[in-house]
Amino acid sequence: MLLIACACWGQDIHFKTRTLTHQAAAVDGVNNALEDTSAVHKILMYDHAPGPEEVTALLRDGVAVVAALPDNGLVVSAPGGKVRVREGIAWAGPMDPEDKLSPALVGDGAITALIEFHSDVTPGQQETVAGAEMVELRRTPYLQPRHGIVTADSATLRKLAAYDEVAYIFPADPDAGAESMLTCAGMLTTNGMAGQYATIVHGWDLDADRYVHLTYLFGSVTPKVPALTVQSEVLRALNEWAKVTNLIFQQGPNPAGARNLLIKFVSGAHGDAYPFDGPTGSLAHTFYPVPVNAETIAGDMHLDADENWHAGGDTDIYSVALHEAGHAIGLGHSDKPGDVMYPYYRSRAALSASDISAAQSLYGVPLTAAPAPVTQPVEPTTAPLRLTIDSAPSATTAASTTLSGTASGGRDPVTVQWQTAGGSTGKATLRTTAWTTGGIPLSVGDNTISISAYDGAQQSASATVNITRQAATTQTSNVPLSISIRTPAPTVVTVSTATMTIGGLASSGISRVTWQTSAGAAGVASGTNNWVASGVPLYTGTNTVVVKAWDAKGASAWASLVVIRR
Repeated sequence: MLLIACACWGQDIHFKTRTLTHQAAAVDGVNNALEDTSAVHKILMYDHAPGPEEVTALLRDGVAVVAALPDNGLVVSAPGGKVRVREGIAWAGPMDPEDKLSPALVGDGAITALIEFHSDVTPGQQETVAGAEMVELRRTPYLQPRHGIVTADSATLRKLAAYDEVAYIFPADPDAGAESMLTCAGMLTTNGMAGQYATIVHGWDLDADRYVHLTYLFGSVTPKVPALTVQSEVLRALNEWAKVTNLIFQQGPNPAGARNLLIKFVSGAHGDAYPFDGPTGSLAHTFYPVPVNAETIAGDMHLDADENWHAGGDTDIYSVALHEAGHAIGLGHSDKPGDVMYPYYRSRAALSASDISAAQSLYGVPLTAAPAPVTQPVEPTTAPLRLTIDSAPSATTAASTTLSGTASGGRDPVTVQWQTAGGSTGKATLRTTAWTTGGIPLSVGDNTISISAYDGAQQSASATVNITRQAATTQTSNVPLSISIRTPAPTVVTVSTATMTIGGLASSGISRVTWQTSAGAAGVASGTNNWVASGVPLYTGTNTVVVKAWDAKGASAWASLVVIRR
């Protein structure tokens, strides 16, 4: 591989086989490498972390980005192998065949391996490569499209690695591609998916106490499993990593906050560049920590809502979350079958020695040492965390309800959160041991509401309540109900604050006014004919706020406001 010039200040590129460092050379060496037509797929090393501008410039030149090489490299596919010389490209060249062979490929005789082709290589081209070396390329319905299984000796694998179409070769799990081992979509960056050959050598920065403090927040969850069970299984997965290294996970208040993992079940295209493909395809994907990704998306975990999720069965929430949490803390895909971080999920797997070692290489061994033999009285252990819900109506015609109860025991800080089966969530107000929620939205029909408490000792407690919302009776008054928003006056407003106050007027006969946001927050306004809704929470981006006026018989009228938070 030709090493070409650059400044020494940029970060190196890390393969699993070696580190590609910057070295001094002439500028025309870069030109020669970019004009080299011996390989369609090239590595571009920048003297800075490439961003959207660099990717857009390549696309304008007809060059496709096929993978990311954190922190400052891209793997591209260039027609004819030519790439235009651009400022900031410090090194260019084809991948070295030795970098395509996993260090885990060991042994004599026949080796069963997975070949990862570059993402733009068609199935026909894959078959041509395998046929040229007289090996059978085996596929199964659950194998990734760019993966094929071969059995060959080490000499043949080395010949395969020399083909430009081949990205990486690593050991195959005997069950890879079977229905019991579905696939992870990959290691995601905003520049593209990282190849199996890449490794990342840093994660989240340690805090002053030598721990990494991360928060998490749940968005929408699958309706196929009770919401509380979904949360418990994901938190159980996070805690497995916290047991083996210096990580602390706590519930957070802001989905776009720093060092926060937003965990949500979504379908198809869902706002990032990696749409899901429906049942039995890719189950989930996760974005790497900063600085590989920006804070607003770094560490976020997305699971495909169209899958047939279970707790404890196939398509197991815990097993998938355990793998994706590894990505969220900065781990790439492992080459070793049996590891949780292998690119194919294995149901009900446990962290292997390799998984634990990889996490500890980023964050160190746990600071809490094994306890010394007890020679003196010790403080009692933390009391169990307990949660109760006060009695609630089993049926109502109201569009929302308020719940209360107690949360006792545990270790500070204790937080209480509510969630509906429909995916709406909120945080309860906790004073001493008594908690109360704001307005929880109810759908017509059966509503299951889960209340969960979490404490500083990573304990959790939960309870549920079922409330049936009955359809409101038809309004019999001759005077129609009405409601209007007067403050703010426009129907679309732009603000920069995290909350806002909305006010307006409603017709006579109104018994209450409620509000609800498109993010699921809800509450009851003060007043009726002249009403005010204070502290309405806003997420960054577009928020729709709906206010409703209700009379004593359950009839209603509504008005809405669109708020764009910058």
